[in-house]
Amino acid sequence: MNNTNKRNKPTRQRWLANLLGLVALYLPGSVIAAETAPETAAVHVTTHLGDKQHFREGDEISLLLSLDHDAYVLLIYQDASGNLTKLFPVKKNDDGWMQAGDFMTFPRHTDGLRLVVSPPFGEEKIWAFAAADAFPTKPLLNTPDIKSLRSRLQRADIPYSEAHTQLQTHAADQH
Repeated sequence: MNNTNKRNKPTRQRWLANLLGLVALYLPGSVIAAETAPETAAVHVTTHLGDKQHFREGDEISLLLSLDHDAYVLLIYQDASGNLTKLFPVKKNDDGWMQAGDFMTFPRHTDGLRLVVSPPFGEEKIWAFAAADAFPTKPLLNTPDIKSLRSRLQRADIPYSEAHTQLQTHAADQH
């Protein structure tokens, strides 16, 4: 599983800012202000069988997601032809919020979805994005590829992290 983190500040700078913020609490009359940029959660995604697995036509796939910080999550499916489909959040009233430390199995029973292997077959990917703020719907509509999606998120000034898992799908009669 590839995992890329698009953090704005290096960890050392964030640690120093937090330390300065703590020092400021104990200095009377101190004017030290620490930047309070929201953490970008590291997101992890894989299939129920792991990464880079092979699935045959008709197989049902479950995804497993986890975060190291509370965040809003966006799941995007890329089929073997390169077409993108938003998987999560599913419902309009679901903002995609997920708590750190929880493992989410997708699809959830309440989503009313099943991920069943069907044509086109080949290399497919599931992309997971995590952000401190909810993902806007409008910039994500009609996105032709992952590179364009990333560009739209950056233009919308949304700090995010991402990960993906890939799988191979085959027709039922292939060995």
